[in-house]
Amino acid sequence: MMSKSTFSSDEGIWLKGNLHGHSTFSDGELSPQQVFDGYRGRGYDFFSLTDHNLYRKYDYADDWLILIPGFELTCYSKEKRIHLNFLQKGEKSLFAQNQRFAVENHEQTELFIKQAKDDYLIMLNHPGWSLLEYRDVEAMDSLFAMEVFNYGSEWQDRVGESSHFWDNALMGGKRWCALATDDNHNQYNTSPGWPFDHQESDSFGGWVMVKAKSRSQEAITEALEKGSFYSSTGPEIHDFFVQDGIAHVFCSPVSRIIFKGERRNYIRQIGSNLTGFSTPLCGNREYVRVECIDAEGKVAYSNPIYL
Repeated sequence: MMSKSTFSSDEGIWLKGNLHGHSTFSDGELSPQQVFDGYRGRGYDFFSLTDHNLYRKYDYADDWLILIPGFELTCYSKEKRIHLNFLQKGEKSLFAQNQRFAVENHEQTELFIKQAKDDYLIMLNHPGWSLLEYRDVEAMDSLFAMEVFNYGSEWQDRVGESSHFWDNALMGGKRWCALATDDNHNQYNTSPGWPFDHQESDSFGGWVMVKAKSRSQEAITEALEKGSFYSSTGPEIHDFFVQDGIAHVFCSPVSRIIFKGERRNYIRQIGSNLTGFSTPLCGNREYVRVECIDAEGKVAYSNPIYL
């Protein structure tokens, strides 16, 4: 029997993380320690502090929270200014501690990506917030993923949900994974103490669930590169696979499950407390992905299964 899945195998452990956040080293309001403590306290397993145009590697006393060195680069695709996150795959760093970056045009961006792509995972950030169209980035071939959901942009400005942009990229031939992140700045924190329960909080709203071989930076980035994860703002995806032309998903209780492909060949199940759905594919030739939406409108996004 022919079977394909987005998750690498039955072996491995699920780990929860955020891959886009900021601190007082750029335009965040909280110190790195405050950010790490906040996410550790909410049960996150890994975190990448991606301050703007700055490389810093951090140590954290609590070994439970795995830190992935990273940074957010302000750069250019053609004439459009874009933001890219660079996530370090292993111990090797191309950059010095506290090194700052200034990229001023498209050519410098291409050179930076060429030098970094073997040692860093590169992702496109908040295309909605950046006022991008797919044609602005269609020539970029070194990205592993894009933000399908940026909680800070969505909660505060309603421009953080980018699944339509992602579908355009997939239909254009890109094999980009989808990431949900916070992009947390915590800029409302004007008084002492922990600010994470403030109504304007831009933390804990979007995350990735990685199925990794072990609790390590290398295993997590390896799973990310392979697409062995899903992204969510609430629901859980326990399994998603295609076997003999039948798509299957198993999830936490939701009210809508929608399989999507390269055209408007949607297949949906609507109800209450749905925990799974299996159906023959509806004309899909290139890929199928699934969205699981709960009663509050929160979404879990799978990566595509390529057919």
